[in-house]
Amino acid sequence: MKILTLLLGLLSCQPSNLNVDNSGNVEVQEEPSPITWVDCSGQEGDHPCDFTLKDQDGNDFNLYELYGKPIIVDFSTMWCYYCQRAAYDIKEISDLYSEEELVYITILIQDFSGEPPDQDDLLDWQNHFEITGKNTPVLAADQNMLSASPADGWYIEAYPTFYFISTEMEIKMYLRGFSEAAVNAGIDTIIHSDVIDQ
Repeated sequence: MKILTLLLGLLSCQPSNLNVDNSGNVEVQEEPSPITWVDCSGQEGDHPCDFTLKDQDGNDFNLYELYGKPIIVDFSTMWCYYCQRAAYDIKEISDLYSEEELVYITILIQDFSGEPPDQDDLLDWQNHFEITGKNTPVLAADQNMLSASPADGWYIEAYPTFYFISTEMEIKMYLRGFSEAAVNAGIDTIIHSDVIDQ
């Protein structure tokens, strides 16, 4: 077992994080999380509040696990025309920024009846707008996720509402309503945020 562990460590391109003690037990050392903050808000310049929601496949999806990737969070409802209009652009945006590993998250708050969406709704939304790929999850939430103030969390005044989050998990831009030009400006801000911040 020691030899196998040693070989696996040698074949890796990254430093091994396995320790073998004198008794032959293997201890895996966890990498320290880059996320050390506890405060969050929905305001530009702050860290967004974490969430774990179910995606279209029924899996848990956690925001903070995306640290290191540029992120768009799109709060929408199924009944909203402009939300639907924005959804038509998701596949093109995802394809265009695939090398940058841009993650486009759609969070549906209501179905066509104004109720919280279920998994069938998420799948219908995904299929109708041809949203494919691991970087374009469709998630289900409800009004309880939303905040009455941007100082407290995810603040939504209208649908759709977009949050543009940098690789350092910082909100760079907030957009209420849909504008293709404004969405593109938000993407540009988070894709190039590392260059701008230097």
